[in-house]
Amino acid sequence: MLLKAKVLVVDDEAGIRDLCSRILRQSYEITTAPDGPTAIEMAENAPPDLLLTDIRMPGMSGLEAAKRIVKRNPEISVVVMTGFGEFDTLLETVRLGVSGFLVKPFSPDDLRKTVEESLHKGLYFKKNTRLRSLTPLLDLHAGRLADADNNQVLQTLVETVRRELEANVSLVCVDDGQNVVVTAPASGEGAPVVTITAQTDLGFPSSNGENGTVDTGLPTPKVDAEGKVLTVPLQASGQILAVLTTSRDEVPFTTGDRDVLRLICAQAAIAIENVRLFKRLKRSYWKTVYALAATVDLRDHPTAGHSDRLAHYAISIGRRLELSDGQLEDLKIAALLHDIGKIGIGDGILLKPGDLTNEEYDWMKTHTLMGARILAMADFSPRVVEAVLFHHERFDGTGYPLGLREAQIPIEARILTAADAFESMTSTRSYRSAMPVHEAVAELEDGRGTQFDPQIVDALLACLQTGEAAPPAQTDTAQVDSTHTVSA
Repeated sequence: MLLKAKVLVVDDEAGIRDLCSRILRQSYEITTAPDGPTAIEMAENAPPDLLLTDIRMPGMSGLEAAKRIVKRNPEISVVVMTGFGEFDTLLETVRLGVSGFLVKPFSPDDLRKTVEESLHKGLYFKKNTRLRSLTPLLDLHAGRLADADNNQVLQTLVETVRRELEANVSLVCVDDGQNVVVTAPASGEGAPVVTITAQTDLGFPSSNGENGTVDTGLPTPKVDAEGKVLTVPLQASGQILAVLTTSRDEVPFTTGDRDVLRLICAQAAIAIENVRLFKRLKRSYWKTVYALAATVDLRDHPTAGHSDRLAHYAISIGRRLELSDGQLEDLKIAALLHDIGKIGIGDGILLKPGDLTNEEYDWMKTHTLMGARILAMADFSPRVVEAVLFHHERFDGTGYPLGLREAQIPIEARILTAADAFESMTSTRSYRSAMPVHEAVAELEDGRGTQFDPQIVDALLACLQTGEAAPPAQTDTAQVDSTHTVSA
């Protein structure tokens, strides 16, 4: 049984009101009204959890009063009392969505049981309403955090509050750079959120359970005197991330409205903090990748900067081939770390100025296996590991380590093969000068269908033509247009 729930009894007969009060007052907080208009006024001032009303009353009927009360506060459960034979209004009560019926005369047990069951139904309704209001924000967690950003969370928050509370919404928040952002959503469903950055204090103290939060961890709204403006902090880890203000022009917010808003804002704060933490983790991840790439370049002195340039070419090719964002990210990582296995190659081989012996060359070829093993141990994605492992395979099947051919070779590895060759040819080495672009292009054409995938060659040449990819300190890129026809 729900103790001390609020029940408003409405009946034009004082005897019925007194009877219901005596039966229910031990378990519930009871108020009574002699007519519909009085009940509406009382419900506005102090919304009950349950409305127990007679149907037939002089002037305004109980059903009409219930309709108006529920319209303003749909969380209120309704139980109607009706005399025997008054079933002509049954359809109307069903449409209203009443929680229970009592036929006069009724017993005390009938009254207690009906009220208790109806309050339980109302509790489930409230829970479902709150869960429904959280669905858009929970959907952000269900998807990949990589696909979400703070603007998306804020947009979802504003739209959710506006839809659930039918109110105006504004938001002030702190971005990741500790700038205060004033968010002014345009009216209408799906309208964009416009943000204006300013150096302004949020006006809400950070706290841990004080000045804005309660022991449950949910934020406590600040309410204006008329109950038409609610201000709620969005807090995580003791810091105020944002302050949301919602307002209505006419109807005050109910206790249920405040509870829903608290849940929405608490969930939004979690989503914002998760996005921020993910972005920080992502930044740290990329710093680690670049540090590893720099380590390889320092180890292999003649190729300093090689990995960065290769990544530039590879991403340009990948975009032209319309690879997915996930593939492009893995391709960039693989390009930066493709030679990481060379840290296991001795200086006598790696830095040897002359030609390698057959035995030395066989040992050099193991750098793809060592690189793949290192990245697999570090839990890089299988796509990255395979691209590094197979980036010395050839399109005709004569490469290493496994002699794969054509589509057997992952597309990321095929891209790296062509981009790596082009970068090496057009970069200066300690033992030779950079090859002119037109000569490097001719080499790519000569290797079309043997060393290189023709589709990848076409994509790389197209990138050179459009300027999407350009070798450093080279001026003859335009010659690609006059000497070659590109089909990509």
